[in-house]
Amino acid sequence: MNAPLSPLAKLSPWLVRAAALWILGVSAIKTFLGSPNDIPSFLRNSFLGPDVAFLGSISVEFAFALVALVSPRVGWLLVSALMSVFVAVLVHLISIGATSCGCFGGAIKLSPIAMLAIDGSLFALMLASRPWSSIPAATVPKLALAVLFAGGAAAPWLLVTNEEVVLKPPEPVVHKVDAPMDAAQPATSEPKAAGLPKPNSADGNLAPHRDASGQWTLPAKLPRWARLRPPDWVGKSVHETDLAIWMDTRAYAEDATWILYLETCTHCRDYLQKLESEFATDPKVYVFVRLATPNDEAEGVVKIKPPGETAALPAEVSWVVGPKLPPWELVLEGSVVKQALEHGE
Repeated sequence: MNAPLSPLAKLSPWLVRAAALWILGVSAIKTFLGSPNDIPSFLRNSFLGPDVAFLGSISVEFAFALVALVSPRVGWLLVSALMSVFVAVLVHLISIGATSCGCFGGAIKLSPIAMLAIDGSLFALMLASRPWSSIPAATVPKLALAVLFAGGAAAPWLLVTNEEVVLKPPEPVVHKVDAPMDAAQPATSEPKAAGLPKPNSADGNLAPHRDASGQWTLPAKLPRWARLRPPDWVGKSVHETDLAIWMDTRAYAEDATWILYLETCTHCRDYLQKLESEFATDPKVYVFVRLATPNDEAEGVVKIKPPGETAALPAEVSWVVGPKLPPWELVLEGSVVKQALEHGE
């Protein structure tokens, strides 16, 4: 005869479902408001790439949580696996002094300590209820669980859209060639352009260098997030990098040190203070490029930086910078990026 279940054990299926609902809610917010910045850096910079890693992580969370909601007997193991990863990541964030866990895609700022208290409490209560012995055997057909798992895994890939913006090649130079008239060719034939590739609309949302009036403009449609990889810019003109999509690079000094920084980044604050303290003995021409966020005014910590030109990328876009977080130092000579030096974590 089986021993009677304790009050906590009787609640075990509902504790598993509560943890699953919490995971599902957080994942849903990331799906609609998040970016690859919301996943750990080791995953964001893995061989998968930030986009696949971001969507893949949400897929796992969706799939595991949905199965746990329907079948706590099967799902408690899946929820335990997720919670173990979450706790480990949060402990790491606390150890490096992070002020936000990034769990809600920037929509809600919650400290890693607060998030650890929630995740840890749900995890501990679930394990204390002994779900492996207190929850009856699963009665949901395996096929139904498989379909639910597949549907949850596919959901983020169907719901999340982020159109990539690609820099449009410069307009080709047209050379007019005076050639003898040919009777077989009409006199009004068009001159041929230089052999530069034409923009391909399949490459994504193309951003022009200049509009029809010659003025630099932002793309008409801004993406949810955009990637910036400074090491890939070495050896290129800054006007041919991704920065030329988001700022008028030709309006700033081309023989200078460009600093990419976040207003809300303590590492950036400390680095800029260091540059300011060294400026009297090591003056440089600086261009400070702020990767703007909606939280700059309320949460900005950068108060001091050396004299220099300033620019700001659009705050409507989430900036996914790699392989290290800002600040980044770009050493330009004649507009060419000679060095891309990392100073972040």
